[in-house]
Amino acid sequence: MDLPSSPPVSRRELNKAATRQAIVRSVFEQLQSVGYEGLTAESVADAAGVSRRTFFNYFPSIEAALNEPTKLLLENAVAVLDEVDPGIDLLSAAVTTVESLVDPALLEPIANLYLLASEHPQMARMQLEAWNDCAEALTEIITARAPNGTELAARVFAQCIIGAGKAAFGQWSRQLTEARDPADPRRTQMLRATLAEAIAQLRDGFPSLQQRAQHTRKA
Repeated sequence: MDLPSSPPVSRRELNKAATRQAIVRSVFEQLQSVGYEGLTAESVADAAGVSRRTFFNYFPSIEAALNEPTKLLLENAVAVLDEVDPGIDLLSAAVTTVESLVDPALLEPIANLYLLASEHPQMARMQLEAWNDCAEALTEIITARAPNGTELAARVFAQCIIGAGKAAFGQWSRQLTEARDPADPRRTQMLRATLAEAIAQLRDGFPSLQQRAQHTRKA
């Protein structure tokens, strides 16, 4: 029996999606050119070819527009995670999900925002809120995949994933600084690989930390 096909996307919905993408693209272009302090709804709207009113119809604030790539990346990750074989353990499924994040169009603006957040406390707070929202979404996913688990276990698990993600971003940022080439075209691939490695550390029980240091007994 044939499954019912998805309804076609209307031209109106396509236009709305295009407008939303134009606003997000403009806010990041403006961020690069004028910096965070120079961002205004008017300048972003003008660059996107829309009115100030249209901007606020799509986003309640500049910060919300900046957070859009993170939201899309999370939604993409959720979709991938839902497709992973339920028989695979959660951490292995998380590694598979991260390794699937191959779209630089989503990862690049998030990477840029992370690098700039260290210079702007307000952006850093906004990024922290994004991580917290991600933890809540992950808790829901984990609960759905492991319905017999406790709420506390799901929340601890989600925070472990988020902690691994933060550590990966930090390590990636230091690598770029040490290499003195933050514009390295391979940086999104480096970030994705570092994220996957960080979660794999959780999955594998931190194998490098299991090696005991050699202690010499004092005479």
